[in-house]
This record gives sequence, C-alpha cells and structure tokens, in this order.
Amino acid sequence: MNLRLFSIAVLVSALPLLSQADAAKLQLNHADFVAAERVVHDGRTVVNLKLSKSGKAKFRKLNAEAIGQSVHSEIAGVTSDFTLRAAITGDSLEIGPLSPSDAERVVAKINHE
Repeated sequence: MNLRLFSIAVLVSALPLLSQADAAKLQLNHADFVAAERVVHDGRTVVNLKLSKSGKAKFRKLNAEAIGQSVHSEIAGVTSDFTLRAAITGDSLEIGPLSPSDAERVVAKINHE
C-alpha cells in the first residue's frame, strides 16, 4: 500500500469520530443524580432529576460552552439525547419526553428501588 492510500484510509476511518466529537461533550449516567421523580406535563412524561455532586461538577465545567450542544444520558438502559437550552444553575434537570415505562425505569434506577 502506498503512502497516499494509507493516508486516505486513516482519514476515512477517523470521520465517524470527528462527526460525533461535538455531540458527546457531556455524558451522564445514574451516578450523576441523587433523586428522580416522574412528572407528566401536558400529556408528556418527563423525569425531574436532582444532580449529585459529580453531576453538578460536570455541568459547572461545561455550562459556559454547552448551550445548544447535545447531551447524552444513559440510565437503566434508557438512552436520551437532548439539547441543553439554558445553563444549569440549580441542582436539578428535567429530561424527556420519555415513555412511561422508560421513565419508571430511570426513576427506579436513580432512587435505587
């Protein structure tokens, strides 16, 4: 294989990593929350999550540049990708809409039920 073909192969293999780099700036998991509550707003099920110390630290570190960025969370096998619309300044976060069963699984995992 010549150098040109090798360079093209390396660049092509790196494309998926580059395209997902901005979308995965903040990864959340169940350890980033201390409590959860299932809430229904206008017929849509969402989960209100209270941030743990590690969750607050992640948002504090990223808040300045995270507005409009994608956030990925995976809790109890439920994956949620959402866009941060405003800086998280308190100690809670609302994610959704989720199906009622997915919301219950997330609440149970975080509340250790």
